[in-house]
Parts: sequence; structure tokens; C-alpha cells
Amino acid sequence: MDLSPVAKSILEDPVLSRLAALARKRGIPLFLVGGMIRDLFLGTHRYDYDLALPPEASSFIPEIEKALGFHFFLIGKEESGTATYRVIKPGLSVDLALLQGETIDKDLLRRDFTVNAIAFSLSKETFHWVEGALDDISKRIIRTVTDHSIDQDPLRMLRAIRYLSSLDGFELDGKVSAELSLKKKLIEKVPAERIKMELDKILVSRRRTLGIDVLYKSGLLLTLFPELEGLESLDQGSYHHLNALSHTLLALEKMSWALDWIGSRKPGISPPEEDRLSLSYATLFHDLGKQNTLSRGEDGGVHFYRHEVDSCRAAEKAMERLRFPGLTKEKVLRLVGNHMTILTLSPQTKESALKKLVNRMGELTPLLVALTLADKEAGRGSLSVSRDERIEAHCLRILDLYGQKEVVHPPSLVTGHDVMALGIEPGPRVGHLLERVREKQVVGEVRTREEALKVLAEEVRLP
Repeated sequence: MDLSPVAKSILEDPVLSRLAALARKRGIPLFLVGGMIRDLFLGTHRYDYDLALPPEASSFIPEIEKALGFHFFLIGKEESGTATYRVIKPGLSVDLALLQGETIDKDLLRRDFTVNAIAFSLSKETFHWVEGALDDISKRIIRTVTDHSIDQDPLRMLRAIRYLSSLDGFELDGKVSAELSLKKKLIEKVPAERIKMELDKILVSRRRTLGIDVLYKSGLLLTLFPELEGLESLDQGSYHHLNALSHTLLALEKMSWALDWIGSRKPGISPPEEDRLSLSYATLFHDLGKQNTLSRGEDGGVHFYRHEVDSCRAAEKAMERLRFPGLTKEKVLRLVGNHMTILTLSPQTKESALKKLVNRMGELTPLLVALTLADKEAGRGSLSVSRDERIEAHCLRILDLYGQKEVVHPPSLVTGHDVMALGIEPGPRVGHLLERVREKQVVGEVRTREEALKVLAEEVRLP
């Protein structure tokens, strides 16, 4: 493999050229390592820099900061050897870690996969790599550096799947695939925050369908989310052609189609990555409650009445275990709790009801539409096709209403002070009364402050 084009790209990079000049001038043994070099060999260039420095050269860190024009913040602990100096800015990420081995070559032997175990000396302009690294990059194989790699850090199982999901054309080495199944229980020893970070990256990756498939077939998915186990053999009746878990996984696969459907009809609507992540988790969790709400009618038909309530309970438990941020948790629960709403709307549903739905969901409206569409597409039972036109028509009407500011964010005509001026004590009822006014405002029954005050007075007088 010709290394010169990669070396040229490194030395011409605006950040690395400055660091290379400093390293040569001051004799700093500074190395570029890992993913960026791998990607350059693959013909792509990203501004995500991983640097390594021997511990004895840490006194040079202020000079590196000066050359880059910003200050690192420290994560991890120096005394435990987990210290990383980090800077994250729009379009730029820099991590500087201290070598874990006596030399760069020994440090590379401690890394996760051969395709990442490659380094470039910015002072000497030389490459270093573990045995097989260049060959594995060329063949697009994800292989561990040593036989003990996963035992040393079980998170590497998820990281292998993340690379499989994000690197085009890559495959897992056969031994790595086997280890995922054999050692899946080791993932339970990994801190929740680290697990969540890798899962996030898998769910927003280019080949996430492949990643989710490997998560499931290896047993890692059910190890991480035992709440899903009861869905594996759960029949869902005439609206579905798959068991509940297979349906869930197919709905995740259909998410891209659903977002494309929305984008093709409403080009201005494109949820940001963080919302797409919340949508992915909501899709994963949306039917968790079915296993506890199964019932059969007199005709033998299968029902899961109000399973969304149980789904929310199970989803909240799973998210608390993996330490989801509060905002993400709130979005996921609102989507899960409302995922049946559009599916069950009748053809005669009035626009006023749709306006109330859009106002209630607010900025989550496009995500709820996407979840509805993906859920619909993943259910292909004998009765499902007849409802496609109805559901898609409702989705379009809802998206049209979402584009109307007065529906999503109507101006406030009254406040909590107005409610309390009518003798209502501070508490939940204040919010309930304001919501009643807002509902009437959204559907056009209230247009002025005077009308809003009149509605308040009438509501207060109600028993």
C-alpha cells in the first residue's frame, strides 16, 4: 500500500500542519492516531483528530494549545491513566491522550481494532501500525488487535458494531462475530453512559439497519434491553405479519423511508440528528407494553388495549438504567405515549381534533408522523393495506397544520395571574385551565383576550 498520499494529506491538513511544525521545531513526540488515518486510507477526510503524547512530554501541552489557538478541557483522571484532553467545536473535534505503553508501538497493541491501530509521527513523519492493520483496511475487515481485546474492554463489542454501521463496505472478522455472542453478558459490566454513547452512534449511522441486525442476532440487544424479550414470540393478529419484536426491528428499518416520505412532501421539514435519535429509541420502545396487555375478543381477535401506557413504563425503566438525559427521555416518552393516536384516527376526524394534536405535540409533530408511518409500513397483515390511504392522508393534513404557527405556538392571551385572579390557588388546576383556553384558541373558538377571559370565568364556575 502506498503511504505517501496519506502522509501528504496529513501534512497539508491546516490543523496538523501547525502541529507538525511545532513537533519538529521542539522535538515533541506527538502522534496522530486511529480513525482519521484509517479514513484517509479509505479516501475520506474528516476533522476529528486523535492525538497521542508520551506522559513524560505532557509539559508540551500548553504549547500545543497555543499552536491550535484554544484550550483543552480534561476528562478522566491523570493518576489512573485515563486522562484525555479534549476540544469540541463546530466541525472540529480534538482529543489528546497520553500513551498507555512505553512507546507508540506498544501503545498501538493496547488499542481496539487493527484498522484503528495505526499512527503517524508528526515530528518524524513516519508511520507505525500493528501487524495486519494495512491489510485489514484494504480488505475492510474489523478485527481485534489481540485475543484479549474484548475481555479488556467489553464496550468494544458495541464499538465493533458501530464501525460496521458507519464504515461503508466493512465486515466483522469471523472471530469478532463469534465473540459478540459468546461474551455478550460482559456488556453488563460496562458503565451505562459508555453503552448509551455507542448505541447512539449506531442508531444514527449510515448502515444502522445492519448494526441493529447484528445487535439482535448476537444477543446484545436483548442483553441491553431485556424488556424486549417478551416480544419475540408475541403474535399480533391480522394487522401484522410478524411477531412483535420482528415488527419493532422492521419499523426501525422503515424509519429512513418514513423520513424520506416526509421530506419529499414537505421539503422544509428535516428533523436534526438529536431528534432522529429520540425517534429511533421511541421506535425501539413503542410496543414494549404489548406483552402485558394481550387479550382476545369473542371472535378470537388479538387486542392490546392501551399498550402504549405500559410501553411508557417499560421505556422509562430502560432509559433510567442507561442514564438517558432528561430531555431525551421526555421526547421518547411523549412519542411512545402517543404512537397510536394517528393510527386510530377515523376518516371522519375533524380538523379541530388534528389541530389539538399538533398543538399538544408541538415540535415533536414530524417525529410522531415518522413513527406512525414506520409503524404502519412494518405491519403488513391481511387488514393493514386497507388503512394505508387513510393514515397517510391524516399524516399530510397534520404536517400541513404543523406549518401554521398559530396552531403550534398560539400567542398567549391569558396567564396564570389571570387564573389566580379568579380565586384559583396556585397548583395543577391553573395549568389545566390555561390548557383549556389554548385548545379553544387553536381551533378558532377564542381569538381575543376578552374571549379568553370569558372562557376562564366559565371554566372556573363549572363544578
